[in-house]
Amino acid sequence: MYRLQLIFLFSIGILLGWLSLIPSLSAQTVSTATVVDTARMSLPQLEQQFLDRNFQLLAQRYQIDIADAAITQAGLRPNPNLWFQGNLYNPQTRKFLQYARPTEADRASGQYNSGYYAVQLQQVILLAGKRSKLVALAESNKSLARLAFRDIMRTLHYQLYTTYANLYYDLQALRLFDDELARQQRLLESYRIALRTGGVAPYEVTRLEVALRDLQANSASYRAQVADGQATLRVLLRQPARTFILPVELPPLRTSLPDLALALDSAQTNRPDIGLSQEQINNAERSVTLEKARRTPDLTTGLYFEKYSNAYDNFTGFQLAMDLPVRNRNQGAIRSAETTLKSVTSGLENQQTIVQSDVLNAYDKLNTYYDQFNARPEGYLDRIQNISVEATKAYNNRTIGLLDYLDKIRTYQQAQLNNINLQNNLFNTQQLLNFTTNTRFF
Repeated sequence: MYRLQLIFLFSIGILLGWLSLIPSLSAQTVSTATVVDTARMSLPQLEQQFLDRNFQLLAQRYQIDIADAAITQAGLRPNPNLWFQGNLYNPQTRKFLQYARPTEADRASGQYNSGYYAVQLQQVILLAGKRSKLVALAESNKSLARLAFRDIMRTLHYQLYTTYANLYYDLQALRLFDDELARQQRLLESYRIALRTGGVAPYEVTRLEVALRDLQANSASYRAQVADGQATLRVLLRQPARTFILPVELPPLRTSLPDLALALDSAQTNRPDIGLSQEQINNAERSVTLEKARRTPDLTTGLYFEKYSNAYDNFTGFQLAMDLPVRNRNQGAIRSAETTLKSVTSGLENQQTIVQSDVLNAYDKLNTYYDQFNARPEGYLDRIQNISVEATKAYNNRTIGLLDYLDKIRTYQQAQLNNINLQNNLFNTQQLLNFTTNTRFF
C-alpha cells in the first residue's frame, strides 16, 4: 500500500508538471466550433462596415432625403387652373357639340345655336409670405432629421464599441476558464484512478468534482455572453447568421482624464439631443409664424373669356376671389402651435440638465476605474501569473495539500478575471464619456 502511494505521488508530480504546459484553447477554436465562417475584424474595420451596412443608419439617411424633397415641394407655387365650358347638346337643333360660327339669321334673332364656349384661367396667390414660411418650416424639419441621424449614429456607435470590447474581454475570460477546465479535468481523472487503488480519500475526488462544476458553470455563463455579443453585432453589421465575428485587438488604454469643464462644455455644444431640443423650439416658432400667416386668406385671380353669351359676342373679364375671414381665422391651429412652442421650450432646460448629469456620472465612473487601475502595485500582473506556477510547484512537492492548492488556483483565476473585468470596465467607461459628450476623447 505504501508503495502504491509513492507511485501515485510521483505520477501526480509528473502530471502537474506537464499540465502547466498544455496549450490553451484559442478563442477562435472555442467560439467557432459550430459556425461556418469566422470574420477576424479590427475595430476600424468593424466601424467601416457598420457605416456602410447598418439598417437604422441607412433608414435615417433616407429621412434626410425625404425632408430635402419636402423643401423642394414647399417652394413650389400653386398650379394655375384652366376651366372650359361648352355646349354639349342643343335641344333646339338636336345636335351635339355645335361650335361652328352662328348663321346670320341666328345672330339677327339673338339666338346662338352654335359657336358658344367659355374659358377661364385662374391662379392662386399665397399672401402673408406663406410660401417662404413653408420653406423655412421644411428646412427646420430637415435639420431635425439630420440631428436625429447624428443621435442614432452616436447611440449605435457606442453600442458597437462596447459590444466589441465586451466580446473581446469575454473571449479572454472564456479562454482562462477553458484552460483551467483542461487542467482540472486531467487532475480529476488522475485522482479517480488513484481512488480505485486507495491512494486518495473519496472527499478529495468530490472536492475536485465540485471545483470542476464551478468552472463549467463560469465557462457556460461566458459562452452565453459571447452568444449575446455575436447576436448584437450581426444586427449592427447585417452579417450572415452563421458568421462568427472575432475581435482581434483594442486600442491601448489611456489613463488620462480630460478636464471636467471641457467635457461639460463639449456635451452642451456637441450633443445632438440638445441640438434637437433647440431645433424643436425653432421649428415650433416657425409653425406659429406659419399658422398666424394662414389667418390671411389667399387671393385667387383669373381671366375669363366667353363667346356669344354675355353683354357682347366676345366677352373678356378678370376675376378676383378671396375668402372673408369672418369666423375662421385659424384660431385653433394658432393656439395649438403656441402650446407646442411652450412645451418644447420647457423641455430644453430639462434636456440640458440630463446631459450635465450624464457627463458627471460617466466622469465619476471613469475616475473610479482609473483610481483602481493606477493603484495596482508594480509587478502585480507578473505576480498573478506566479500564483498558478508556484501553487503547482508546491503541490507537486507535497508542501501544500489539495484544498490549499485549489484555493490558490481559485485566487489565481479570480485575480485574472478581475484584471480582465477592470480593463473592460475602463474601456467601456471611456466610451461612455465619449457617448455622453459626443466627443472623441478616447
